[in-house]
Amino acid sequence: MASEMTKVIVALSGGVDSSYAAWLLLKQGYAVEGVCLDLFEGSSAPAEALEAGDRLGIQVKVVREHALFHREVVAYFTRTYAAGCTPNPCAVCNPLVKFALLCKAAEEAGADAVATGHYARIAYDDETGAYTLRRGKDDKKDQSYFLHRLGQDVLGRVLFPLGDMTKEEVRQAAQSAGLPVALKRDSQEICFVPDKDYQAFLRKAQTGGQDCTDDGGNFASVDCVDHVDGFAPGDFVDQDGQVLGRHKGIACYTIGQHKRLGVSFGKTMYVLAIEADSNRVILGPDEALYTREVRTASNSYVSGTTPGQALAVTAKLRSVAKPAKAMYHPMASGEGLLVFDEAARAPAPGQCAVYYQGDRVLGGGVIVQNVTKE
Repeated sequence: MASEMTKVIVALSGGVDSSYAAWLLLKQGYAVEGVCLDLFEGSSAPAEALEAGDRLGIQVKVVREHALFHREVVAYFTRTYAAGCTPNPCAVCNPLVKFALLCKAAEEAGADAVATGHYARIAYDDETGAYTLRRGKDDKKDQSYFLHRLGQDVLGRVLFPLGDMTKEEVRQAAQSAGLPVALKRDSQEICFVPDKDYQAFLRKAQTGGQDCTDDGGNFASVDCVDHVDGFAPGDFVDQDGQVLGRHKGIACYTIGQHKRLGVSFGKTMYVLAIEADSNRVILGPDEALYTREVRTASNSYVSGTTPGQALAVTAKLRSVAKPAKAMYHPMASGEGLLVFDEAARAPAPGQCAVYYQGDRVLGGGVIVQNVTKE
């Protein structure tokens, strides 16, 4: 049981996870205050967080940081798609925006710690004197993949009250606690993209909010196409460079995609690679998506130290992927090489590769190598 003098700032969005995390900390004896991060226009979080704070009986401060979020997350999101890669906005937002703002709010409030409703765990390693990030108990809801860029300065002051619970346990406990959000649906995957239509969002983001499309979602003018990165039409080609048809812009595709290509080929074709420089999308059969080697860049490590030798790990190439056995070879340049025991399917440049040993997160990097046939 914590002392009532231990003050914690809880990230409050109004959903079941953050609300129950706050409730749980109150019951454990913490002095709890809420902070809601208002990060983009049209967010419902401020109103819902204030309502949740009233029900919990805690003070909630709304921190508006649209410019920071746009600079660090939205601009990255649009830039990555325009480069023919697949972004991972949550992995970028967590260290640069969300936890940075929470820690700043804690310092201003004189709080001892911050807490969120993430499904992950933190432990302290007595031998190394460092904090470790670990997978949450609920395999289906584990969010450690998105937190792999958090360092020692953050992990030393963060609490994850839900890390040892499953989502179903949280919902049941929230219902027993009388929280009206107990059965509230989870928020969408990309919080700032309305209706999950990322292509419409990209078009508007790159044209200053102007909708340049007609009722069918196509560009209404050539002038509009010319200044929207990632949406200029180009060629679909096969692995030999033979033109198969026309695509509607490289931002519309990701590695491994085979639906909604917009062209019929008489057989199932998969996106194997995206070439931004030539504005080409390379298509081929499913078997060409597999590779045993994946290169990564911009690697970061939870311990703060680059491993001094190759490590046996399990690696996830997407948040929903199953961890696969591999050897990870770190490089002094900050790059890394994953060599999988069995060929991995469709690693997408721009996505994160995250390295684990057991339930412990070692770190991760950004995939930079296009898929090549095994």
